[in-house]
Amino acid sequence: MYKKSSLLILSAAAILITGCGTGAQITIPSYSPPREEAKIKKMVTKDDKIPGGAYLAVTISPTILNLDRTIPKVKDFLLDSIKTKLTQTNFIALNPIAGENDVMLIMNIANYNYKATHNTRSVDIEVNFTLSRGAEEFLSESYKKRKNRQSEDVKNLPNESVLTSQAVNDVVEDFIADISPLKTFQLREFKTLPDDISFVIDYAQSKNYKGAIKAMEKYKGKRDMNFYYDLAILYEAQASVSEDLSGLDSANDNYNMALSRGGAKDELILSAKARFDNFYELLEKTKKQDASNQGLIKNRNGELGQSSDEFE
Repeated sequence: MYKKSSLLILSAAAILITGCGTGAQITIPSYSPPREEAKIKKMVTKDDKIPGGAYLAVTISPTILNLDRTIPKVKDFLLDSIKTKLTQTNFIALNPIAGENDVMLIMNIANYNYKATHNTRSVDIEVNFTLSRGAEEFLSESYKKRKNRQSEDVKNLPNESVLTSQAVNDVVEDFIADISPLKTFQLREFKTLPDDISFVIDYAQSKNYKGAIKAMEKYKGKRDMNFYYDLAILYEAQASVSEDLSGLDSANDNYNMALSRGGAKDELILSAKARFDNFYELLEKTKKQDASNQGLIKNRNGELGQSSDEFE
């Protein structure tokens, strides 16, 4: 009981000393982490003949089961969506030639149902995704999605293809989120700055991060917790757009400066730093994995007599 009460008191104290932001916010690119790390590890293929040694890649089976119970376009929707979302972050590559030790993805449309009334349109879909290497099946999961639209004006209702495409994209994204980082966005909230550099927040909100950073770095006044925190956000925003690790190093340095000047007791700064650290780690892993994957692609394209550009 004593420990629990102490924790409550400490939490309350932390809230009291938390600083307040100005309310000005920006949205910056980020990654969401994969949900099933154990399944990712099983997907790694090691090959000493491939530059990089270990790669993450899948070959997509062109045969989609149970198409006789669906509209033909579902196959196209699934293939297009999986190719786009699977390679969204380059964490997983598409393998143009499947060897016996490579990972195969098989998709099975377990259920598809479209209904239309005078003022509603709905789609129910369930797709099973199976990942296997040879006879070893290490992932088999089904994902369901329902899309429903209502309107008294029939012209505002989507047709079957549009609604199905949306449902397929949602199902695929749920599957990819289990095995790969996905691109997403995060909010960052600024703190109050001195009047003579407060304009940098307007720069940031108009995505002029370079100009905002330049103005901050030239500032000759007091550099306190707020200053370093806001500068960290600017470096993070600029680096996130181009996925520049060196820019994220600068963001990290400024976050640490803010923490050392009181930010360690500020909930807003601690929260932003935690989310930044997660993104930074994910981006490093993704870039490293992408470099290894490219070794596979170059090797397999050589076997096919293609260049990387031709394959893409």
